[in-house]
Amino acid sequence: MSAWMERVERAYAGLQPREQLLVRVGAILLGVLLVIGLPVRLHTVAQAATARVAAKQADLAYLQSVLPLLASAPAVQDGVPLVSVVDASTRDVGLAAELRGTEPSGNDALRVRFEGASFAQLTNWFVQLSQNYGVSIDQATLERTDTPGRINASIMIARH
Repeated sequence: MSAWMERVERAYAGLQPREQLLVRVGAILLGVLLVIGLPVRLHTVAQAATARVAAKQADLAYLQSVLPLLASAPAVQDGVPLVSVVDASTRDVGLAAELRGTEPSGNDALRVRFEGASFAQLTNWFVQLSQNYGVSIDQATLERTDTPGRINASIMIARH
């Protein structure tokens, strides 16, 4: 380290007085910048970390508040045949009378047909299938009827 310092001192001594003044002013400005700039940067980083912690705490509080709701949600029923799921769920939403048939279609999939079904009840049924039974809609064909709000539908459902 002393050899390095000697080289710096020799280089400094070889400068013109004006250049030496410029180096001294630059060194002072660099020192001031480090003394002031480093704490400011550290303060900015600390504030950002504090904000992230506050956001994570808010997320945790929200999750803890909805945990009882999630715990009370019905479990997905994997072992129940899709035909039974369709039978129970269409009765739950009031679509049993409009159900015209079901036919197996591939591995754990089922085509379900409705005639004159309420569009609102059908969309509620879609939600219930997904939330309560882990069943999704793979394909759907919807046709208008002469009665407003009523449709004919052919729907392919499957477990995923």
